[in-house]
Amino acid sequence: MTTTYMESHSVDGLTVDHKNLMISLKKVPVHSIILTRCLSELSDAGVNVDIITQTAPVKNAFDVSFIVLERDLDKVKDIVNALGEEYPEIKITINKDITRLSVSGIGMRTQSGVAAKFFQVLADNDVQILMITTSEIRISCIIKIEDTEKAVAATKAAFDLED
Repeated sequence: MTTTYMESHSVDGLTVDHKNLMISLKKVPVHSIILTRCLSELSDAGVNVDIITQTAPVKNAFDVSFIVLERDLDKVKDIVNALGEEYPEIKITINKDITRLSVSGIGMRTQSGVAAKFFQVLADNDVQILMITTSEIRISCIIKIEDTEKAVAATKAAFDLED
């Protein structure tokens, strides 16, 4: 006889982090080492990169965005500005006005629909998701900083989370 244990709550934690920057490189040539070079230079400078998203190539180019800590802004600017000078076809932006909103819970391992519910809650509250990353027990979204308060309130209500 096999017994399956399901955790009672799919989500039991909410984390809000305002200390990140989103770096975006647009129209990066597909057959280039620009992204690899950028990430290597950031690593060499001691910058931790998190949540990397890349679009599918269109007309032999892709867009990529990633998150770094706000405290590394000067290092990041130096590296991406140097790349921008060398590759003027690439549009580079640094977005300081973001928040990382994460829901977590051990119950996410066994209960389906958590991501769908989380994304629906954000959509119902007109919160645009800029980036997403997931793991077995955590879903993190990058949202606009001005949407933080309503996103937090709606997420707490939807998942019955306490203050």
